[in-house]
Amino acid sequence: MELKIKVQDGITKTNIKRVTSGVIVILLIVICYQCWQIYLDSMLPVVEIEKVKRQDVKMKISTTGNLMCSKQQDFYARTTSMVKEIRKNEGAEVTIGEVILLLDNSNALLELGKAENTLAVMQKDYLQAVSDKVLLMRRRDDARKNLERTEGLYNLGVAALTEVQDIKLRIADIENQILSINLSVLESQLTKGELDVQVAREQLAATVITSPFDGTVLKMSVKCGQPVGKGDFLFSVGKTNSLETIVSVNEYDALKIQDGQPVEIYSEAIEGEIYSGHVFHVAPQAEKEQTDKGSENKVKLKIALDDKAIALKPGYTINVDILLENKENILVIPQTAVVERDGRKVIFVYEDGFIHIREVQLSTIDEMFQEVTSNLKEGEMYVISPSDSMQDNVAVKI
Repeated sequence: MELKIKVQDGITKTNIKRVTSGVIVILLIVICYQCWQIYLDSMLPVVEIEKVKRQDVKMKISTTGNLMCSKQQDFYARTTSMVKEIRKNEGAEVTIGEVILLLDNSNALLELGKAENTLAVMQKDYLQAVSDKVLLMRRRDDARKNLERTEGLYNLGVAALTEVQDIKLRIADIENQILSINLSVLESQLTKGELDVQVAREQLAATVITSPFDGTVLKMSVKCGQPVGKGDFLFSVGKTNSLETIVSVNEYDALKIQDGQPVEIYSEAIEGEIYSGHVFHVAPQAEKEQTDKGSENKVKLKIALDDKAIALKPGYTINVDILLENKENILVIPQTAVVERDGRKVIFVYEDGFIHIREVQLSTIDEMFQEVTSNLKEGEMYVISPSDSMQDNVAVKI
């Protein structure tokens, strides 16, 4: 009995060793397989996916611009002078015809006096010349009549030839005196004198500067007592209650825009406020402009702000959304999901761990999103930002 028990004990130990070895081998295989799977997974490209969704989209064209007054005028010194008085400072409201600034007018008054005195002398000389010429012409006419009478007497033998010759010499002398009075030259001088007076009066008027319309003094660049030269900037006036902007859009977007198109205007400096406006002018031609993408054809638009926005000021940078049609319940994907392969617009659709190239029909919404018009269904998964090297029918990791 003891021998039998020992043999059974030996068999049991051997079996245990075999089982243990088998388990270890199996564990090693499992571990190796898992490691291999981990390795394979690590080699798979990682993608970010999203479901195709339906949504309502407000179609718009977005651009930026700078606000300016719909009516603005800059004023410059029209004569060399000095600022005598500033009646309206920067930011003040003004009405049409209201005096804003006075320049010293003493020199302008002096120049006007000189011009008017010179013109008065010219007018006197001109009138005297006209009177003298008329008198000489009368004398010449009388002398011609006397010549005719004397020649008749000479033919009768009553008058001497010398008498006839003396009258002819007198007529010739009068003719020379008449010719010496050149009224055309005097008239030209008189016209210049009148123009000098007009200029002097304008120079005097330029020392009193008034507002051409109701508005606001936007900028005052001079101080009282400051000397100014001809052409120096003085101040500007604008209608701050009527603002507009000029923006540029590409030639393709310009085809979708017409006068009266509604726009939304907002400034990043004023959070939560959106103002309405409209397009009131589309430029008749495109112009070349340098952009981040190089040279592009751009069309300028003028946009008026309809709302009375006290918070918005001339010079503010604003964002402009030109509103187009609204589309409801459409399939939308981001522009980043679309790539071009062999001249086709395609996306990568995800299914059961693999991605597949699929050509789709698209309609541009804006610079960020596209509408899918065919070959894609709601709920399907697509790669948001495929890489240039991504291929068809490739296993991926999400």
